[in-house]
Amino acid sequence: MKTAETKPVLSIKKRLITLTVAAATVLIAISWSLIFAESKHEIDEIFDARLGQSAKLLALSAPQLLKMPPEQMAQFYDDWYQGISNHSHSNVSDDDPTPYGHPYEQKLMFQLFDTQGNVLLRSPSAPEHPLSTPDNIGYHPMTFDDQRWQSFQIRLPFHDNNQDAAFLVVAEKQAIRDELIDEIAFSTGIPQLLLIPCLALAIILLVNYVMKPVGELQQALSQRTINKLHAIRVSQPTVELKPLIDQLNYLLSELDKAWVREKRFTHTAAHELKTPLAVLRLNAENALSSENPAELQNDLSHILKGIDRTDRLIQQLLMLARVESGNSFSFKPLDLMACLRDVIASLAPFALRQEQNLSLDGPTSLTVEANLPLLRSLFSNLIDNAIRYAGGHADINIRVQTQGEDQVQIRVCDSGQPIPEAIRERIFEKFFRANTERGDGAGLGMSIIRDIAELHGGTISLESQSSAEKNCFLVTLPLKTGRIQSLSNQTQ
Repeated sequence: MKTAETKPVLSIKKRLITLTVAAATVLIAISWSLIFAESKHEIDEIFDARLGQSAKLLALSAPQLLKMPPEQMAQFYDDWYQGISNHSHSNVSDDDPTPYGHPYEQKLMFQLFDTQGNVLLRSPSAPEHPLSTPDNIGYHPMTFDDQRWQSFQIRLPFHDNNQDAAFLVVAEKQAIRDELIDEIAFSTGIPQLLLIPCLALAIILLVNYVMKPVGELQQALSQRTINKLHAIRVSQPTVELKPLIDQLNYLLSELDKAWVREKRFTHTAAHELKTPLAVLRLNAENALSSENPAELQNDLSHILKGIDRTDRLIQQLLMLARVESGNSFSFKPLDLMACLRDVIASLAPFALRQEQNLSLDGPTSLTVEANLPLLRSLFSNLIDNAIRYAGGHADINIRVQTQGEDQVQIRVCDSGQPIPEAIRERIFEKFFRANTERGDGAGLGMSIIRDIAELHGGTISLESQSSAEKNCFLVTLPLKTGRIQSLSNQTQ
């Protein structure tokens, strides 16, 4: 049997740090490339401008230089270059300037030639043959002695001595520009390279600081167990985490309530069922050992009553558990009067046995938003209690009337013995049983009634005694609970 491969768990913190550092590195590289390209462009412009300016200055001096004997001009150049060479060797750096010029002059050359290809004037580093052709006017690269040069060529018209036009070429080694560009790239690149680990360290510290609430949330969740479901607290909650924390706290609260309800239900069921089961066992043992038919019949009758009581207790416990959960009921518009008529019809036989009078007063129809099974359980328990404890020949009246435009009041009143004041204060408590000799209840009916009323957004109370009606329970319910809209929102 093939098992699904478990996907590796990704770390948001590590991914955030890695992606941020990678993005910063890429941006630094792009920035360095743009700086390099812009620096190269500016250097080319400056050197090209200097090359053009040098060519124009030489062009203006060319007529005078042509009158000088070549041997004399060559001697001048030899003296200058020798002076530059001697001083550059004595200096700390070969790149330092000297009184005779700069060592970089050896990387510069110029040449003057005519249209016939005759070299009229040249620097010592220039060749004796023309470096270019008459049609290469302006800037253009060239290769000389296996080295790249950038040159600028200008045309010089001569009107004296019937000479034809001449062309002046001034060139410099491309290595000069490349060296400067490399130095700029190195000087700007090294700080940016050193910036990457510093930036990575800063990003790690910042991400760890920003993600601290997430770490606190993770630690808080790891400490939660089924017996430790209290709310989560984070020292520095963020806008992004607050909704998550609130929802988690809500879920933990609901889980804690459900866990408490389960433990209470289990304890209650065990405690409440223990006595009736013991009575059933005793009656069953008596029935087995009985030899008198009358005693046997009496024991079997007690067994049936015990089963009825146990069944009623189990039904009440289940209803209590459902009502306390409070989240699994749907609310719909229904006719309250029709519900009351159905409940009265189902309980009427029990009232007739005790010759009691059951009556219902109210409108023909009244629509409320409620859960029909819960509403039936509420009025069934309430009217059933009145039938059980009001006594024979009692009058039991159910009155319905609206209260304003948004509420309805249902009164269940009887003319039986009034409930004592001490019992009135505790009548809605769970498992509180008053006058146990007059009934077989488990003390859950009134508690369930109160919970159902509250679940519908209503209330129940026991009103003060009057001369005609000794006990009167008042149930107030809203005509519209608002639960229909809330439940539909939860299912979307």
